[in-house]
Amino acid sequence: MFFIPLFSSQFLPVHMKVFISLFISYLILPSVNDTIPLNVPIGTIVYNMVLNFLIGITIGLITNILFYAVQFAGEIIGMQMGFSVANVFDPLSNDEISILSEFSFLFSVLFFFIIKGPLVLYTLIIDSFHKIPVIFNLNVESYAIFSQKLFDVFIIGLKFSMPIIAFMILLKVALGIVSRLIPQVNVFMVGLPIEILIGFLLLLGVIMIWGENFSALFFQLIEWIKKSMVLLSR
Repeated sequence: MFFIPLFSSQFLPVHMKVFISLFISYLILPSVNDTIPLNVPIGTIVYNMVLNFLIGITIGLITNILFYAVQFAGEIIGMQMGFSVANVFDPLSNDEISILSEFSFLFSVLFFFIIKGPLVLYTLIIDSFHKIPVIFNLNVESYAIFSQKLFDVFIIGLKFSMPIIAFMILLKVALGIVSRLIPQVNVFMVGLPIEILIGFLLLLGVIMIWGENFSALFFQLIEWIKKSMVLLSR
């Protein structure tokens, strides 16, 4: 709960997170068949608690990949449009981020609720207890491969932003050619509003495509997590 999308943000009070965690644990408890014998040493119980906590953190961070990727894409697009200095306060991360990064993140949140993301994550939590027993030994090699999925943030973010980046580069080249052919034109004064206008038009054109790609990548990521969880225990 402290690491899954949206619920891990700082704007949600800690006591609310604890309450939701306890409530979800109460709902999941009937579906968990594993029990811990009373004669198990306390050290073994603490060790398995740490392992389960580690698995939960990793799964939570991996499910955040798409949100980080969309935010990263908005950051890159904002830099291309000249908004790298214009920052706003983000209550989710308690930090300042660029305007387009916040705009892109809010759209990803909208897509997340449209595809019933919280319900999908709830089923993923239940499925994790079926795939990984409460008492298990961690497969370190599989966990290393599993955690490397976090690096897909940059790849997915570049895929989201690449069409706009390519068009903005062509626009800058065109403005450079105009400045050479017509030196009287002040390209710096004319180019900035043109880049902002065209950038927004392109963003409005691709934002719905982002929604389709976001939903497809989200379900692919959930299926990958379900298939990979089996390899974490041995």
